[in-house]
Amino acid sequence: MVSTNWQHQIHLAQLSRQSSSPHHHARAAATISRGGTQPSGLALQNPASLLNGGQNGQSSPLTGSSSLKVLSVRRLEGAEGEGLERVQTEKQKDKRQDWAALDLGGQGIRNLNLALFNYQFLDKLYINHNRLTSLPGAICKLGQLTILDVSGNLLMALPSEIGLMKNLRMFLIIDNNIPNLPPEMGMLYRLEVLGIEGNPLPDSIKNLMAKDGTRGVIGELRDNGPVPVPPSPRDWIVLEDKESEKDSAEEGIFSVVSYNILHDRYTRVYGYTPAWALQWDFRRESVKQEIISYDADIMCLQEIDLATVEEFLSLPEFSQKDYTGFHWPKSRAKTMNEAERKKVDGCAIFYKESVFKLIDQQPIEFQHVAMNSALLVPDKDSLKNYPDIFNRVATKDHIATVCFLEHQKTGNRVMVVNAHIEWDPIHKDVKLVQAGLLLGELQVMADKFAKLPLPDDSPMKGQYTSGKKIPMLICCDFNSTPDSVVYQLLSKGFVPGDHSDFQGYKYGKFTESGINHPFGLKSSYANIGELSFTNCTPTFTDVVDYIWYSTNSFTVTGLLGEPDKEYMSKVIGFPNAHFPSDHISLLSQFQFKKVNAG
Repeated sequence: MVSTNWQHQIHLAQLSRQSSSPHHHARAAATISRGGTQPSGLALQNPASLLNGGQNGQSSPLTGSSSLKVLSVRRLEGAEGEGLERVQTEKQKDKRQDWAALDLGGQGIRNLNLALFNYQFLDKLYINHNRLTSLPGAICKLGQLTILDVSGNLLMALPSEIGLMKNLRMFLIIDNNIPNLPPEMGMLYRLEVLGIEGNPLPDSIKNLMAKDGTRGVIGELRDNGPVPVPPSPRDWIVLEDKESEKDSAEEGIFSVVSYNILHDRYTRVYGYTPAWALQWDFRRESVKQEIISYDADIMCLQEIDLATVEEFLSLPEFSQKDYTGFHWPKSRAKTMNEAERKKVDGCAIFYKESVFKLIDQQPIEFQHVAMNSALLVPDKDSLKNYPDIFNRVATKDHIATVCFLEHQKTGNRVMVVNAHIEWDPIHKDVKLVQAGLLLGELQVMADKFAKLPLPDDSPMKGQYTSGKKIPMLICCDFNSTPDSVVYQLLSKGFVPGDHSDFQGYKYGKFTESGINHPFGLKSSYANIGELSFTNCTPTFTDVVDYIWYSTNSFTVTGLLGEPDKEYMSKVIGFPNAHFPSDHISLLSQFQFKKVNAG
């Protein structure tokens, strides 16, 4: 008995074979747009309806609209494969972006002109029923494609770059000579319809398609394909060290790691990652090996729970390096029993006791600060006038941790901060308020720390006369890019109360007078113009992680560079076999300046 999934394959193949006439899809779209009857054959169709065994309806794929224009393109006589010479469309020829589907079907094309791959706005491409024997890897440049039909050609293989086409929902390779599917297709986590009938594929693939459908085949390729070649090590970037001529080689130099390690409870959304590479046992070992290899004097980890902190600190690799640490979970942990609390992610600061001595440690819970400090309103009675504080800020349970440390060798003191704030771009007002609350609380703490006595023989006597002169390092996942107002606040020290990112909400003093702070801060990676990314997924790749430092207290002497560019050209996102989180780690080397304050 033929399974339902294979019946769908047969149905797709029948429709495809009826679609071999030149520009079938373009003609069908034109007919439908004029209110005519859809021609037979494979029509512009929603993949979901094909999965459900639906018949051709009068709707365009994925759009639900019958008005989508599909260009038919003819190659010039005698110009084999140069099928972009003459473009015909019914209206608005001069507006390129008025169309996003291109039909080159049924023209006997033997080779594709590489100029085709400059049309990166395309979301549908039909090159079916031609005489193509190969598909260029450059097709991956068409990253917006949701539908790709290469059926009825003479293809003998698919390029591995197909796996980079992360937006594909429908991919038809019906009636070719393809003996195997590249394992990179396992990254096509959005693919809903894969048409494979009419190819000499292994029975194992056909049986899997019959049993579990497209998702089953993609899952098999993803989870059981060969492990890719690992990337080259990240480069170490040496920066000018203005103090090195006068200081000994190691005096006052230390290193700091910041790393969002991706908590286990947040891994369900990474459909492009092999299941084994998402398992916490695998990722935990990878994280452990990575951070131990850095041998950093301070490590700030976000999205780490207490159980992992305790496990790490119990390992010989950590104890032999004299690491100790301070962890605080997100505020939700207050409502849980002890076992549950240990599984709530938060922020942890690890430091080497042989390098730094602890003076004080404190958590910052943004919920609590918003409701109880005078940073937003003068007193609790005033809170009732600002419901946005209750409804938007107090509903988030993000936190930060602070350790006030003393450098054993030089006597310098430093506030080390590890923070993680709201991620959702819709809540950019909340991000800004949380950043303001963090800086406000740090100012209160710094003023307190500045009053703590120094040993009689300390070389730092007279240096910390006020809180703003306390050296500070802020490691953070701020979920904010370098062009954001949060970055502006950290780097410039002020954001006006009428800034558009407040989105019209009212946050007391912040929206009445603005947000400011007295610390002269700079992102360590700003010394090289920031990295190209710190967070990498198919839908978002940008910089959101930072190590901020007091410019009057530290010199940046070295930075860990970004991942191998060649390797990155072959992946659509993290985590994967070699990167255990969707974030990459940051590593900066600092040197205390001789004079910590003016």
